[in-house]
Amino acid sequence: MRPSIITCCVLPLLLLAVAPAQEIVRRGPWQKRHVPEGWVLHETRNYQIQSQCPQEKAERLGQHMESMLLVYKAMFRPDKEFKKYTIKLFKDHESFLAYGRAPGAAAYYSSTDREMVCYDTGRWMDEVVGPDTGEAAVEPPAEGEGDGDGAKEGEDEDQAAFRRHMRDYEMDILGAAAHEGWHQYFHWYVTSWVQLPSWINEGMGDYFYAALPRKVKGKKIPAELGRMNHMRMLVMKIAAKQGRHVPIDRFIHYTQSEYYSNPSICYAQGWALCQFLLHSGNKDYARVVPTFIRTVRDSSLIDAVSEKAFKGIDLAVLEKEFLEWVKAQKL
Repeated sequence: MRPSIITCCVLPLLLLAVAPAQEIVRRGPWQKRHVPEGWVLHETRNYQIQSQCPQEKAERLGQHMESMLLVYKAMFRPDKEFKKYTIKLFKDHESFLAYGRAPGAAAYYSSTDREMVCYDTGRWMDEVVGPDTGEAAVEPPAEGEGDGDGAKEGEDEDQAAFRRHMRDYEMDILGAAAHEGWHQYFHWYVTSWVQLPSWINEGMGDYFYAALPRKVKGKKIPAELGRMNHMRMLVMKIAAKQGRHVPIDRFIHYTQSEYYSNPSICYAQGWALCQFLLHSGNKDYARVVPTFIRTVRDSSLIDAVSEKAFKGIDLAVLEKEFLEWVKAQKL
Protein backbone atom coordinates (compact mmCIF):
# COMPACT_ATOMS: atom_id res chain seq x y z
CA MET A 1 0.00 0.00 0.00
CA ARG A 2 1.47 3.32 -1.06
CA PRO A 3 1.45 6.20 1.47
CA SER A 4 -1.05 8.96 0.76
CA ILE A 5 -0.06 12.47 -0.16
CA ILE A 6 -1.39 13.63 3.22
CA THR A 7 0.86 11.16 5.05
CA CYS A 8 3.88 12.27 3.04
CA CYS A 9 3.22 15.94 3.81
CA VAL A 10 2.00 15.80 7.40
CA LEU A 11 4.37 13.21 8.88
CA PRO A 12 7.53 15.32 8.40
CA LEU A 13 5.77 18.25 10.08
CA LEU A 14 4.83 16.08 13.06
CA LEU A 15 8.40 14.84 13.36
CA LEU A 16 9.64 18.43 13.35
CA ALA A 17 7.14 19.33 16.05
CA VAL A 18 8.41 16.66 18.45
CA ALA A 19 12.10 17.14 17.62
CA PRO A 20 14.13 19.15 20.11
CA ALA A 21 14.32 22.80 19.20
CA GLN A 22 17.74 23.87 17.99
CA GLU A 23 18.40 27.59 17.68
CA ILE A 24 20.03 28.50 14.39
CA VAL A 25 23.22 30.55 14.60
CA ARG A 26 23.08 33.09 11.79
CA ARG A 27 26.20 33.46 9.64
CA GLY A 28 27.81 36.81 8.99
CA PRO A 29 27.07 40.06 10.84
CA TRP A 30 24.14 40.33 13.25
CA GLN A 31 21.57 42.85 14.28
CA LYS A 32 20.42 42.69 17.91
CA ARG A 33 17.38 40.67 16.88
CA HIS A 34 19.66 37.94 15.52
CA VAL A 35 21.39 37.23 18.85
CA PRO A 36 20.51 33.68 20.02
CA GLU A 37 19.68 33.00 23.64
CA GLY A 38 22.83 32.60 25.71
CA TRP A 39 24.98 34.69 23.34
CA VAL A 40 26.33 38.23 23.71
CA LEU A 41 27.06 40.81 21.05
CA HIS A 42 30.11 43.01 21.63
CA GLU A 43 31.00 45.82 19.25
CA THR A 44 34.47 47.33 18.99
CA ARG A 45 35.54 49.99 16.53
CA ASN A 46 36.43 47.47 13.81
CA TYR A 47 35.01 44.11 14.91
CA GLN A 48 31.68 42.61 15.86
CA ILE A 49 32.26 39.85 18.42
CA GLN A 50 29.42 37.33 18.57
CA SER A 51 30.14 35.32 21.69
CA GLN A 52 28.70 32.21 23.27
CA CYS A 53 31.18 32.92 26.09
CA PRO A 54 30.62 35.58 28.78
CA GLN A 55 30.91 39.29 28.01
CA GLU A 56 34.34 39.52 29.66
CA LYS A 57 35.86 37.06 27.19
CA ALA A 58 34.20 38.76 24.24
CA GLU A 59 35.79 42.03 25.36
CA ARG A 60 39.26 40.47 25.75
CA LEU A 61 39.07 38.95 22.29
CA GLY A 62 37.92 42.27 20.86
CA GLN A 63 40.77 44.16 22.55
CA HIS A 64 43.34 41.72 21.21
CA MET A 65 42.02 41.91 17.67
CA GLU A 66 42.01 45.71 17.75
CA SER A 67 45.68 45.56 18.81
CA MET A 68 46.43 43.08 16.03
CA LEU A 69 44.64 45.22 13.45
CA LEU A 70 47.03 48.06 14.30
CA VAL A 71 49.88 45.65 13.60
CA TYR A 72 48.42 44.42 10.29
CA LYS A 73 47.87 48.02 9.17
CA ALA A 74 51.34 49.13 10.22
CA MET A 75 53.00 46.33 8.23
CA PHE A 76 50.67 46.48 5.22
CA ARG A 77 49.21 49.96 5.00
CA PRO A 78 45.71 50.16 3.53
CA ASP A 79 44.45 52.80 1.14
CA LYS A 80 40.80 52.47 2.14
CA GLU A 81 38.67 52.41 5.25
CA PHE A 82 38.51 49.11 7.10
CA LYS A 83 35.11 47.42 6.99
CA LYS A 84 33.89 46.05 10.32
CA TYR A 85 34.24 42.28 10.34
CA THR A 86 32.59 39.50 12.26
CA ILE A 87 34.14 37.11 14.78
CA LYS A 88 32.21 34.22 16.31
CA LEU A 89 33.44 32.83 19.63
CA PHE A 90 31.94 29.46 20.58
CA LYS A 91 32.00 28.20 24.15
CA ASP A 92 33.59 24.82 23.37
CA HIS A 93 35.00 22.53 20.70
CA GLU A 94 31.73 20.64 20.19
CA SER A 95 29.75 23.80 19.41
CA PHE A 96 32.53 24.99 17.11
CA LEU A 97 32.53 21.72 15.15
CA ALA A 98 28.73 21.68 14.91
CA TYR A 99 28.82 25.11 13.27
CA GLY A 100 31.89 24.95 11.08
CA ARG A 101 33.17 21.38 10.94
CA ALA A 102 36.87 22.31 11.11
CA PRO A 103 38.47 19.49 13.12
CA GLY A 104 42.02 20.03 14.27
CA ALA A 105 41.74 23.83 14.25
CA ALA A 106 41.03 26.34 17.01
CA ALA A 107 39.81 28.93 14.50
CA TYR A 108 39.22 29.48 10.79
CA TYR A 109 38.31 32.31 8.46
CA SER A 110 35.48 31.89 5.98
CA SER A 111 35.94 34.16 2.97
CA THR A 112 32.43 33.28 1.83
CA ASP A 113 30.76 34.40 5.06
CA ARG A 114 33.45 37.04 5.74
CA GLU A 115 33.71 35.91 9.34
CA MET A 116 36.29 34.40 11.65
CA VAL A 117 35.08 31.49 13.77
CA CYS A 118 36.87 30.29 16.91
CA TYR A 119 36.20 28.64 20.26
CA ASP A 120 37.39 28.98 23.84
CA THR A 121 40.31 26.56 24.01
CA GLY A 122 40.89 27.31 27.69
CA ARG A 123 44.24 28.98 27.00
CA TRP A 124 44.42 32.77 26.81
CA MET A 125 47.90 34.22 26.58
CA ASP A 126 46.79 37.46 28.28
CA GLU A 127 46.00 35.60 31.50
CA VAL A 128 49.67 35.41 32.47
CA VAL A 129 50.96 38.61 30.95
CA GLY A 130 52.36 40.89 33.63
CA PRO A 131 51.64 44.62 33.27
CA ASP A 132 55.30 45.49 32.76
CA THR A 133 57.16 42.25 32.05
CA GLY A 134 55.20 41.09 29.02
CA GLU A 135 55.87 37.45 29.88
CA ALA A 136 54.20 35.05 27.46
CA ALA A 137 51.83 32.23 28.29
CA VAL A 138 53.02 30.06 25.44
CA GLU A 139 56.47 29.34 26.80
CA PRO A 140 58.43 26.09 26.90
CA PRO A 141 58.25 24.05 30.11
CA ALA A 142 61.14 24.38 32.51
CA GLU A 143 64.01 21.95 32.14
CA GLY A 144 63.04 18.61 33.60
CA GLU A 145 59.30 19.26 33.41
CA GLY A 146 56.96 17.41 31.10
CA ASP A 147 57.08 13.77 30.16
CA GLY A 148 60.29 12.69 31.87
CA ASP A 149 63.61 14.45 32.41
CA GLY A 150 65.81 14.97 29.39
CA ALA A 151 66.14 12.68 26.40
CA LYS A 152 64.99 9.10 26.39
CA GLU A 153 67.04 6.33 24.85
CA GLY A 154 67.49 6.98 21.12
CA GLU A 155 66.43 10.66 21.37
CA ASP A 156 68.59 13.72 20.90
CA GLU A 157 67.97 16.99 22.77
CA ASP A 158 65.72 18.47 20.07
CA GLN A 159 63.52 15.37 19.94
CA ALA A 160 63.23 15.32 23.73
CA ALA A 161 62.27 19.00 23.75
CA PHE A 162 59.72 18.36 21.02
CA ARG A 163 58.11 15.58 23.07
CA ARG A 164 57.87 17.81 26.14
CA HIS A 165 56.35 20.66 24.17
CA MET A 166 53.84 18.38 22.44
CA ARG A 167 52.56 17.18 25.79
CA ASP A 168 52.05 20.68 27.12
CA TYR A 169 51.04 22.37 23.87
CA GLU A 170 47.49 23.69 23.50
CA MET A 171 46.16 26.11 20.97
CA ASP A 172 45.96 29.62 22.41
CA ILE A 173 42.68 31.30 21.50
CA LEU A 174 44.22 34.76 21.09
CA GLY A 175 47.06 33.36 19.01
CA ALA A 176 44.67 31.42 16.78
CA ALA A 177 42.49 34.51 16.36
CA ALA A 178 45.53 36.62 15.44
CA HIS A 179 46.50 34.01 12.81
CA GLU A 180 43.03 33.91 11.25
CA GLY A 181 42.66 37.66 11.67
CA TRP A 182 45.59 38.01 9.28
CA HIS A 183 43.72 35.94 6.66
CA GLN A 184 40.65 38.11 7.25
CA TYR A 185 42.66 41.31 6.86
CA PHE A 186 44.45 40.10 3.72
CA HIS A 187 41.15 39.12 2.08
CA TRP A 188 39.91 42.67 2.64
CA TYR A 189 43.27 44.23 1.73
CA VAL A 190 43.48 42.76 -1.78
CA THR A 191 39.73 43.06 -2.55
CA SER A 192 39.95 40.00 -4.77
CA TRP A 193 40.21 36.23 -4.64
CA VAL A 194 43.97 36.19 -5.18
CA GLN A 195 45.42 33.01 -3.62
CA LEU A 196 48.46 34.03 -1.61
CA PRO A 197 51.19 31.34 -1.68
CA SER A 198 50.93 29.21 1.44
CA TRP A 199 54.48 29.84 2.65
CA ILE A 200 53.70 33.52 3.20
CA ASN A 201 49.98 33.17 3.89
CA GLU A 202 50.32 30.56 6.64
CA GLY A 203 53.83 31.65 7.61
CA MET A 204 52.67 35.17 8.42
CA GLY A 205 49.61 33.74 10.17
CA ASP A 206 51.89 31.85 12.55
CA TYR A 207 54.10 34.94 12.84
CA PHE A 208 51.10 36.89 14.13
CA TYR A 209 50.01 33.92 16.27
CA ALA A 210 53.06 34.49 18.48
CA ALA A 211 52.41 38.24 18.85
CA LEU A 212 52.13 39.14 22.52
CA PRO A 213 49.63 41.69 23.87
CA ARG A 214 51.46 44.24 26.02
CA LYS A 215 50.38 46.67 28.71
CA VAL A 216 52.21 49.74 29.93
CA LYS A 217 50.73 51.47 32.96
CA GLY A 218 47.44 49.73 32.30
CA LYS A 219 47.15 50.82 28.68
CA LYS A 220 47.40 48.56 25.66
CA ILE A 221 50.12 49.21 23.10
CA PRO A 222 50.58 47.38 19.78
CA ALA A 223 51.47 43.73 20.24
CA GLU A 224 55.09 42.64 20.43
CA LEU A 225 56.17 41.00 17.17
CA GLY A 226 59.02 38.64 16.35
CA ARG A 227 58.59 36.34 19.34
CA MET A 228 59.64 32.72 19.03
CA ASN A 229 56.98 30.22 17.98
CA HIS A 230 58.48 27.35 19.96
CA MET A 231 56.45 24.55 18.40
CA ARG A 232 57.26 25.61 14.85
CA MET A 233 60.95 26.09 15.62
CA LEU A 234 61.23 22.66 17.24
CA VAL A 235 59.80 21.01 14.14
CA MET A 236 62.00 23.13 11.86
CA LYS A 237 65.19 22.30 13.75
CA ILE A 238 64.47 18.57 13.59
CA ALA A 239 63.50 18.75 9.89
CA ALA A 240 66.67 20.67 9.01
CA LYS A 241 68.86 18.27 11.00
CA GLN A 242 67.31 15.29 9.20
CA GLY A 243 67.43 16.96 5.77
CA ARG A 244 63.63 16.86 5.48
CA HIS A 245 63.06 20.57 4.93
CA VAL A 246 62.05 21.81 1.47
CA PRO A 247 64.72 23.74 -0.50
CA ILE A 248 63.71 27.40 -0.54
CA ASP A 249 63.80 27.75 -4.34
CA ARG A 250 61.06 25.09 -4.47
CA PHE A 251 59.29 26.03 -1.26
CA ILE A 252 58.35 29.57 -2.32
CA HIS A 253 56.60 28.13 -5.38
CA TYR A 254 54.73 25.36 -3.56
CA THR A 255 51.04 25.08 -4.37
CA GLN A 256 48.53 24.90 -1.54
CA SER A 257 48.04 21.17 -2.12
CA GLU A 258 51.80 20.55 -1.96
CA TYR A 259 52.04 22.59 1.23
CA TYR A 260 49.12 20.82 2.88
CA SER A 261 50.44 17.38 1.89
CA ASN A 262 53.33 17.83 4.33
CA PRO A 263 51.73 20.13 6.92
CA SER A 264 53.97 19.64 9.94
CA ILE A 265 57.19 20.57 8.15
CA CYS A 266 55.69 23.11 5.74
CA TYR A 267 53.88 25.08 8.45
CA ALA A 268 57.07 25.12 10.53
CA GLN A 269 59.21 26.18 7.57
CA GLY A 270 56.70 28.82 6.47
CA TRP A 271 56.77 30.47 9.89
CA ALA A 272 60.55 30.13 10.22
CA LEU A 273 61.20 31.65 6.80
CA CYS A 274 58.96 34.65 7.50
CA GLN A 275 60.55 35.08 10.92
CA PHE A 276 64.05 34.96 9.43
CA LEU A 277 63.29 37.31 6.55
CA LEU A 278 61.79 39.92 8.87
CA HIS A 279 64.27 39.67 11.75
CA SER A 280 67.62 38.51 10.36
CA GLY A 281 68.97 42.06 10.29
CA ASN A 282 69.49 41.89 6.51
CA LYS A 283 67.64 44.83 4.92
CA ASP A 284 67.26 43.04 1.58
CA TYR A 285 65.61 40.09 3.31
CA ALA A 286 63.40 42.37 5.43
CA ARG A 287 61.77 43.89 2.35
CA VAL A 288 60.69 40.55 0.83
CA VAL A 289 57.45 40.02 2.75
CA PRO A 290 56.18 43.64 2.55
CA THR A 291 57.06 43.82 -1.16
CA PHE A 292 55.28 40.54 -1.86
CA ILE A 293 52.07 41.62 -0.10
CA ARG A 294 52.00 45.08 -1.70
CA THR A 295 52.67 43.70 -5.17
CA VAL A 296 50.11 40.92 -5.02
CA ARG A 297 47.38 43.52 -4.52
CA ASP A 298 47.74 44.54 -8.16
CA SER A 299 48.77 41.27 -9.78
CA SER A 300 47.54 37.69 -9.76
CA LEU A 301 50.71 36.54 -11.58
CA ILE A 302 52.30 34.95 -8.53
CA ASP A 303 55.54 33.92 -10.24
CA ALA A 304 56.11 37.52 -11.32
CA VAL A 305 55.28 38.73 -7.81
CA SER A 306 57.79 36.27 -6.33
CA GLU A 307 60.47 37.38 -8.79
CA LYS A 308 59.99 41.02 -7.80
CA ALA A 309 59.94 40.28 -4.05
CA PHE A 310 63.14 38.20 -4.19
CA LYS A 311 64.88 40.40 -6.79
CA GLY A 312 68.63 40.62 -6.15
CA ILE A 313 68.60 37.82 -3.57
CA ASP A 314 70.66 34.69 -4.16
CA LEU A 315 68.34 31.90 -3.01
CA ALA A 316 71.22 29.50 -2.41
CA VAL A 317 72.86 32.02 -0.06
CA LEU A 318 69.51 32.72 1.58
CA GLU A 319 69.00 29.02 2.25
CA LYS A 320 72.48 28.61 3.71
CA GLU A 321 72.03 31.56 6.06
CA PHE A 322 68.49 30.47 6.94
CA LEU A 323 69.59 26.96 7.96
CA GLU A 324 72.51 28.36 9.96
CA TRP A 325 70.04 30.59 11.80
CA VAL A 326 67.71 27.66 12.49
CA LYS A 327 70.59 25.60 13.86
CA ALA A 328 71.70 28.46 16.12
CA GLN A 329 68.32 28.97 17.80
CA LYS A 330 68.16 27.91 21.45
CA LEU A 331 64.93 26.61 22.92
